[in-house]
Amino acid sequence: MVRVDRWGTEMMTIQASIRATILGWAGVMCLTAQTQAQAQPTPEERVAAARRTANTHPLCSPLVLGAFHWQVGDKTGPLVSGNVIRTGSPSVDADTVLGVASASKWVYAAYTIERNGDVPAARTFLNLTSGYSNFRTSDCPIDGTVAQCLPGSRNRKESTGKVFHYDGGHMQRHAIDNGLGPLDNASLSAQVASVLGDDLGAEYTQPGVAGGVSTSARRYAGFLRRLMVGADLPLRLGPLLGTRRVCTFPSATCNAARTTAVPEAWHYSLGHWVEDDPVTTPAENVAFSSPGSFGFYPWISADRQVYGVLARQTAAFTGVDEGYASVKCGRLIRLAWQTGVPQ
Repeated sequence: MVRVDRWGTEMMTIQASIRATILGWAGVMCLTAQTQAQAQPTPEERVAAARRTANTHPLCSPLVLGAFHWQVGDKTGPLVSGNVIRTGSPSVDADTVLGVASASKWVYAAYTIERNGDVPAARTFLNLTSGYSNFRTSDCPIDGTVAQCLPGSRNRKESTGKVFHYDGGHMQRHAIDNGLGPLDNASLSAQVASVLGDDLGAEYTQPGVAGGVSTSARRYAGFLRRLMVGADLPLRLGPLLGTRRVCTFPSATCNAARTTAVPEAWHYSLGHWVEDDPVTTPAENVAFSSPGSFGFYPWISADRQVYGVLARQTAAFTGVDEGYASVKCGRLIRLAWQTGVPQ
């Protein structure tokens, strides 16, 4: 009986120890979950951080960028926005129509994939690796056609193999090969609207498919929302964001032509950049984007839950890529939103 009692006592002790361990782990897990929940910024903290960054960070100064509109939102619409004013300059708001320059590339890629699907033959054109890199904006008459933007002297391959070259010729050649050559600004605008819908308001003011769109921040944001998770009227490009990426920064391991558009080791995928330079980009700030040379900067977070737009336009293209200047401000606003901490 003593042995049985002792055995019973020992079993009770072991069971009690196991229960304590389980309860201890449960407590740790509960505490961890609470800590993680507490670590997530509140909506109010996100809004305050984004506003302060847009209004006070030196890289977002109106002396650097001029007047601009910015917004951050989700699939339902804007969550925070603002207008930064520069004295003596025209103001910019959500409805100001601007030339978006290379943000047109994202639109053309969406149009192509919505119309034809993710056709492998199109990927080199949409990834800017087709070799047709001899485009010159001055050859593209404002009142001309898509085909006239790539005259015979320019309509040829400059490189072979999978060489990334940031140039409008890839998409222009693709458009000509796919029946858009005879279209002028009005008919090109109508054709894109027939596939993507009228909401984008993509009015071509030059028949260059990679750079000719003019629209507003509000309307471009509506296009971005259709690329997001759980979007209403989703576009086929949405789930493909970042999936066909190619390297863009020349190195021993990257066969790419030098480009001044983005001086960072990003990737490119189907008409948009993948902002994933491991040196300059924290994991929580990786995004898809398509900055334009006049300063228009649209983006979507890597999880496709949040979008943003920084809308501005320089008075004239000076040879300096204003898109990258907008990137440096816009991604700080994005990081402030994601972390709830002003940058």
